Amino acid sequence: MKTARASRFLRSAALVLGLLVLLPGSVLARPNYFEAFTAYYGFTPGDDLYACGVCHLRWQGTGARNPYGTAVEQQLYIGAKPIIDAIRDIENEDTDLDGFTNVEELLTHGTLPGFSCDNYTIALNTPPNFQSLITPLVPTCLEAMDLRVTPIEVTVLTKVGTADSFAIELINNGTDFPITVSSYAIVPGSTAGLSVSGPPLPLVIPVGGTATVTLEFSPVVTNLVSGTLRISSDDPDEPQIDLPIGGISFIPNVAPADKRAACQKTVERRYESLSRTHLKEWGSCFVAELRGAACDTGRRDLRIAQAEARLRASLGGSADTSCAGAGLTPTLLGLPDQCGGGCGSITVSNLGKWADCLVCRQQEATSAMLDATTGTALPDLPADVLGSVQQGCSRAVVRGMQRAIGSLQKKLGACDLANVTAAVPVDCAVQHAADIARLTARVGQAIDRCRDTSGMAGCRFEPGADPACLATSATAIASDLVEAVFETE
Repeated sequence: MKTARASRFLRSAALVLGLLVLLPGSVLARPNYFEAFTAYYGFTPGDDLYACGVCHLRWQGTGARNPYGTAVEQQLYIGAKPIIDAIRDIENEDTDLDGFTNVEELLTHGTLPGFSCDNYTIALNTPPNFQSLITPLVPTCLEAMDLRVTPIEVTVLTKVGTADSFAIELINNGTDFPITVSSYAIVPGSTAGLSVSGPPLPLVIPVGGTATVTLEFSPVVTNLVSGTLRISSDDPDEPQIDLPIGGISFIPNVAPADKRAACQKTVERRYESLSRTHLKEWGSCFVAELRGAACDTGRRDLRIAQAEARLRASLGGSADTSCAGAGLTPTLLGLPDQCGGGCGSITVSNLGKWADCLVCRQQEATSAMLDATTGTALPDLPADVLGSVQQGCSRAVVRGMQRAIGSLQKKLGACDLANVTAAVPVDCAVQHAADIARLTARVGQAIDRCRDTSGMAGCRFEPGADPACLATSATAIASDLVEAVFETE
């Protein structure tokens, strides 16, 4: 029994070791696999094949494997064999289908058993002499005149009412002559909503050069997508390249309007509170700096943090009864996948990420307000100290902007909330144009009454300034804050 258990343990250990060799990021991966391979075939630093690119698509290693590396990987999964056995067992195979066995390529010709002239374009970050390493007795796979298109196919997954764009690279992959592209177009019969745009025709691409055309899909109905982008050129052996397009257009599955409205009502209320606090605390901080007093950063940061915590608690947190508590997710709320404004790096994958998005949009809004009123945006503080008259003017302008933004946010937010359940939604900016004009009318009046504006900064004091710039900024900032809560795809 003891011997049997030991035998089973050794077999298990061998299997685990073999798998560790294959796991991306494994500490043992490169030393075991790479060193065993190079030692077995006698490759040393400086040799062309002393490279991770023998097995990987990327010449420097890690990530996906080429056909040879995939074949080794498959052998390691069969019977938990040692690495050397896995390499040896595929020596007489031709994994790249170029007519030469793997061992012939490695030892006789010094070429790569994972690449041929049919697939070499999948290799990444290759060295300058890569062409000479692809296929035995073939100095280069490049033709004198050749057009290559990448990607080789496009798969779309697009929401109805939105648009997705895809960059298609046209590459002169030849060695001697320019390529002239005579046309690029969506083939008739393709799914409606597909279009392509790019440089004027005819398009001449020099040797080694690249041009880009843009494929766009703008569906208006749900559909299975099928189409072809056809590129015609003077490439001698491929005068016509067809790029297949497939996928689906769909309408997102969203929750009932009343459930979405209940969630967004709670979020809007908490967001308005955060906005008031954020604008007030940073505005007070800037005004203090303009009169030569140090900003009380501790007090400012504490109050902002408390308001932010209340927002997060009501959005995916402990006090969330109408969003997460009602089983809602960003998808069921119909939210965009990415945060809007300048916060596009935030992926709205859950309610906590939506809270991150809202906080980021608020910081962006506060920065815009301060830039418009004082000429300094976050995270910087005003560098100059103003005279007493100008201090009073700046304080009045900042507070006027805070009031205008807060009132507009509340007004437009209520309108967009009503739109969630309305049978016929309205354009809130048009519906409340008179209110917007009234609420922003007094924003810049403090400056007009100021006896001395020397040294003051902000949009009113820029060259060619628009006298209505503060009112315009207040409207745009409030609209952005409301959009962060109610924007849907």
